Amino acid sequence: MTTWYLRQNRPFLFQAIHTVTTFSTQERLPKIEELKHVLFTSALLEVQSNIDLLQGLLTYLTWSTDAFLGRADLLSRLMMLAISLVYDLRLFKPSSKDVEVMMTITQGRADDNSQSPADKTPHELLERQRAVLACFILSSNISSHLGRQDALRWTPQTEDALRLIAMSKPCHSDELFVSQVRLQLLKQRAEDIRRQDEADYLSTGSTPLASAPRLFYIKALRRQLQELRASFRPDHPHIDSLALHPSGQRNDGGINLGLERFECLWLSVENIKSWLKSFYKIPCSKLVGQPFHFWSQMILSITLLKYLSTLKDPEWDCQVVRSTVDLIPTIDAMLQRIEMSSKEPELQCNDHLLKYLSKLLNRCRMWAEPRWHLTSQVQDVETRMSRNVNPDTISHNYHVPDLDQMTWMQSMDLGNEQWFEDVLGMPATTY
Repeated sequence: MTTWYLRQNRPFLFQAIHTVTTFSTQERLPKIEELKHVLFTSALLEVQSNIDLLQGLLTYLTWSTDAFLGRADLLSRLMMLAISLVYDLRLFKPSSKDVEVMMTITQGRADDNSQSPADKTPHELLERQRAVLACFILSSNISSHLGRQDALRWTPQTEDALRLIAMSKPCHSDELFVSQVRLQLLKQRAEDIRRQDEADYLSTGSTPLASAPRLFYIKALRRQLQELRASFRPDHPHIDSLALHPSGQRNDGGINLGLERFECLWLSVENIKSWLKSFYKIPCSKLVGQPFHFWSQMILSITLLKYLSTLKDPEWDCQVVRSTVDLIPTIDAMLQRIEMSSKEPELQCNDHLLKYLSKLLNRCRMWAEPRWHLTSQVQDVETRMSRNVNPDTISHNYHVPDLDQMTWMQSMDLGNEQWFEDVLGMPATTY
């Protein structure tokens, strides 16, 4: 789409693109307010539903910095609005005859969105199908990373949409898009199993038994993942963007770490290593264009690696974890790449997202450094034994919360020094 076409036919999408490509936080904030005003006026006051609003909203959600600057609640709310637009536009299926009759009787007109797929041009049909699938990916990511809502339901209609895009591939990026959707679907289904296990544990107080149907389902997901990986073309220019997101669970509530659980924890170590390998392959000039969930994955990876590197269990070897993926060199490598990316012409300001992420990583390193050197560890142990205090409070009264303490992720405000002090216990003078 040309700039002229966007201005004429997709004005809200055009405005959203201008907003997310403004990298200075101070310059972006007024543009966000203007975008929200247009969106709320059109979608809520005038009750409009059109593909322009949906595409613009999905664009803003994908490259939003709200999740890192104290506005995760806005991100979740806008995602719910996008889902409502998907349903209102009948992107799953056209309205039934009963709905059309009811609209005519109550509103004096037919449903504007009641056109069947046959009434759309091939371009319009594929455009709408991509929007549905993009909404699924985004809602699944926001559900996973922020935990405030459920993902858009996967239905036979979404499966049909994916099949249509896979068969047509009119855009060069559709092949990658199809793989991204299928990967996200597998991840979503795996998360559904984990959530069900957590719900069963809370209701019964015991670790869920591995039933035959559950094991069969998990094996089926693993087989599908292997098949999907095998289908990736290694020469695709953006294949590294499909890095798997690591996940893991804490050992809380007196649950014993059995062999299966240790296997899952070690797979998390391997997934982090794989994700980092893909991260390092992305050119520094391309990092500025990564979506919000890419950076959220980076933060989750560091947080989980910190947990796996310090897990206090006699059967878990933290030194093996550190020799496989060492936290401090990992943070240093990330900081180096972010610093190089910050030299890009469009990032010549001091309040862009990469600056804030760099600040977070530096403070994570401050926590890790005294705990990673053997001398400091010995001193900490001796001090703890003599004073009977927690090692996290020795010499450095700050910490990095664990992955399951999701409130710190949901309240993240990297532009606010008070947030660092409240959550990490690190006043600005220590940075």
